[in-house]
Amino acid sequence: MNGIRHRTRVAGVTGAALVAGLAMLTGPARSADAPPDCAWWVETSLSSTNVLYPDTAAAYWTMPYFSDELSEVIVEGTYLDTRYFAIQAYGGDAQLFTSPEGVESALADFDIVPDAGSTNPWDQQAASGGSWTITMTDDSAAQGSNVLPLAPQVQAPPLVPGLPADTNFLMIRVYLPTGTFDDIDAVLPTVTLVDQDGSSQTLSTCTGGDRAALKATSAGASFAKALRSRMDPPEADCGDSCPPDLEFFKVGSAATPFPNANSAYVGALYTPAEGKVVVARATMPTTSTGTSPQVWPGGKQLRYWSICNYVHTPPYPAVVAGSKNKRVVGCANDSDVSLSSGGVATIVMSFPSDYELIKKRLSRMQNAKWLPMSARYGTTQELLAFRNMLANPTFAQSATLIPTTGDPETAAEVMGKYYPEIAMCSVGTFLKSGAAGCLK
Repeated sequence: MNGIRHRTRVAGVTGAALVAGLAMLTGPARSADAPPDCAWWVETSLSSTNVLYPDTAAAYWTMPYFSDELSEVIVEGTYLDTRYFAIQAYGGDAQLFTSPEGVESALADFDIVPDAGSTNPWDQQAASGGSWTITMTDDSAAQGSNVLPLAPQVQAPPLVPGLPADTNFLMIRVYLPTGTFDDIDAVLPTVTLVDQDGSSQTLSTCTGGDRAALKATSAGASFAKALRSRMDPPEADCGDSCPPDLEFFKVGSAATPFPNANSAYVGALYTPAEGKVVVARATMPTTSTGTSPQVWPGGKQLRYWSICNYVHTPPYPAVVAGSKNKRVVGCANDSDVSLSSGGVATIVMSFPSDYELIKKRLSRMQNAKWLPMSARYGTTQELLAFRNMLANPTFAQSATLIPTTGDPETAAEVMGKYYPEIAMCSVGTFLKSGAAGCLK
């Protein structure tokens, strides 16, 4: 039984660091340099792992578990002081799943029922900090609130070859916290593993020393090397049928590990070039504000939106420009994009080398946000993505409701006035006529 327990104690992360987090899974249950037993091994954010379309406002903590040896996983936490958080489970293929009874493997903050004596601040006005308990089980009799399925019924090829067939993942996803992600790390949920025989063990959250030890294992190092050959999702989200440049379409998530059940986005491909400017403009949905819980939906259309520019080649990083001390990331969100009086966002993109030419013109535009194109990747195709997260059920024009991927006409039909427009023009045209001239 000890071998099984040691196997269930490992925790991991998303993106490039994920395989290192699974260090023990390819080797014996307990090797000479085995990592410590703890949960929520590594926090993954754009600053630590810039892969697979990240968002500057988000961080994730992920741990694997082995469902064949477990009857339940009990997760006990508090309502975090943040704009949004969710608890989501994934199969070994890093995709969401549904139980035979139709229970989805994801719970957003407002769906989580509080423990007795606590209040969910997304349901009723209250401070963060109240407690909740979620049970993960495949017992069909365990229906109701705060229940997640333990494992998918049909096993799919694993994210990383060689993982045990019963590998699954548990993730907590956080956007726009009050304070820092380190503050969230200090109050992560407690995880208790309940074996088939009824015995249980509560895992402590990994300390900084635990996490360093995990990364230092030989198995972890070899797994990290293996992941570098597995970081590439299948060929572009739209495969061989990508729309022409400068047309927004719903980007599929099936090729991307660990998709968010509450998010969808439309993206437009374009090929950057020196001396060129790309302008995108859209009426933006209303959102919650600030970095603390607010009663949802509270008359708002979305919980959160962001606009990010990505390099459209593996590992699909966000565009980053500048030096370490003056870094500019090609990603912005509803908290730092100024809108016109009509709620319109205007995005202007160029190579950093062309920014000096257009910055005076930009300074005269009250509601324009500059994002960099990637000088490092040159003329590699890029993807400008508008992310919609957690739509109000009454908001029928969200990207989350677009039924098909890769089709600009369908996206435009669903989104209506919220569908973005985009164009590329010369620096000269932009200097002469601004965003309107470029879009014309």
